[in-house]
Order: sequence, then C-alpha cells, then structure tokens
Amino acid sequence: MNNILLNNLPLLVLNQIVSLLYLVTTFLYGAHFFSDIEFAKQYKRPLLSLTLVTHVLYLGLLTSIEGYKISYSTVNLMTMVALTLTIIYLFIEFTTKSDKTGFFVISFASGAQLISSVLTSLTPNTGTAFSGIGIGVHLITTIFGFSSIAIAGLYSILYLLLFRQIEQNRFELLFQRLPNLEVLERLIMHAVAFGFLFLSITLFAGVVEQHAIKGTVTILEPKLITLVIIWLIYGASIFIKPIIGWDIKHMAYLFIFLFVFVTALIVLMTFFSPTFHTLSF
Repeated sequence: MNNILLNNLPLLVLNQIVSLLYLVTTFLYGAHFFSDIEFAKQYKRPLLSLTLVTHVLYLGLLTSIEGYKISYSTVNLMTMVALTLTIIYLFIEFTTKSDKTGFFVISFASGAQLISSVLTSLTPNTGTAFSGIGIGVHLITTIFGFSSIAIAGLYSILYLLLFRQIEQNRFELLFQRLPNLEVLERLIMHAVAFGFLFLSITLFAGVVEQHAIKGTVTILEPKLITLVIIWLIYGASIFIKPIIGWDIKHMAYLFIFLFVFVTALIVLMTFFSPTFHTLSF
C-alpha cells in the first residue's frame, strides 16, 4: 500500500512518539488536577512544550517529503486540530496563569492525535493536495477556528458543571480546582472572539481562492453552508450579551451544541469523506 508512514520508518516512529507524548502529558495534567501530585505539577508544562516541539518536527518531516502536502484530508485535519488546540491552550495558560483546565483541553487534543495517527498509518496517500499562500491561510485559519470552537465548548461544559455545583451548594472537586465562574466566562468569550476572527479569515480567504481557481468548489454544499451559519452565530453571540443581556449560562448551551455538532461532522467526514470540500475539477 502506498502509505507515507509505512514507507518511512523514522517518520512512523516519530508519529507514534507524538501520540505517546500526548498521552503522557494528559496523564500528568490529570494527576495534578484530580490528585494534586507534586511530580505531575512540576513536569506537566515542560512535557507539554516538548510535545508541541515534537509535533511540529513531525509535521515538518511529513511535509518535507517530496509529493506529500498537508491537504483537506480529514486525517490531516485531526493532527492539525491537536496541534492548534495545544498551542491555544498553552497561550491561555501563560497569559491567565491558570493551569487547571489543561486536562480537559489536552485530553481532546490527544484523542484527535490518536485518531489521526491510526488512520494515517492505515490509509493510502489519497486526496487532493494544495499549495499557495491563499489556500494555506484558508486551511490554517479553518483549523484554528475549529480549535477555538472546541475550547469554547469545553469551557462552556466546565462553566455549567461548576455553576450547577454552586447552585446546589456542593463545593466539591471542580469548585476547589477550577477557576471561578467569572474567569471561565472570560475564557469562553475570548475563545468565541478568536473563533469568529479565524472563521472570518477562513471565509474571506476561501472566497479569494474560489475566484482564483475559477469556481472548483461547490459553494452550496451543506458543509460550507454549515460553516457560514456557525460564523454568523459566533459573530452574533459576541453582541448578544451587551445588547439584549442574554446570560452566559444560556449561551454556554449554544456553544456546547456547536462544539458537539462540528466534532461529529469532522468524525463522520474522517470515515466517510476524504476531504472537507466537494471538488469539481
């Protein structure tokens, strides 16, 4: 089988190391969050940084091989989602000085990387590869946009769980370890703002590229329409609270629904569709 990993042993080994590093990092973040283990607290951030560097090295080697390019393949998208999720989380950890939500974000990134590793080693090198600045911007911002949607959804879940505990006067583990509701609300809205920004760039770059390649993408396909609807909802949600006063609790349900819906869409595409877009050359 013409497979990029099976035909290159060092690349295959590096692919497995990246997945292993994600799992170990997730374990350390979980050990610190649930059991407050000092060893995990001390080494989790350095290991997360090592995981990121190794992941970038893997993608660099993967794309340096002649004839292989990151494409619209959903298998490729999964590993890029893992990378961008981790980058965004690490930025949040450094800027907010809060490392209490890492287990939940890194767990999701680990799952995406594991699925990508398995499927990349099992599938032949098929799918259309693209090159050029415009399509590169479109692809990268799409992935960062989804990662922002994922983080907004994950933080919304944590917000509602903590809200319920406080409402019921149950001051348990989540109350003791998570940031307070005000901090979680700010994290949610920051993720939504980032998501809206990245999706705006995605759509703009897509329109420019569509014009450049003379309409090879079907603009009325359901997946593209879904992306536009999510972009509109995210844009509107930024102004809903200051204008009509809709509280973050109800908005959290909406962000969780969008997160679950987009995740399910990507998982289904992984198994039933080789690319995000339907191309008509």
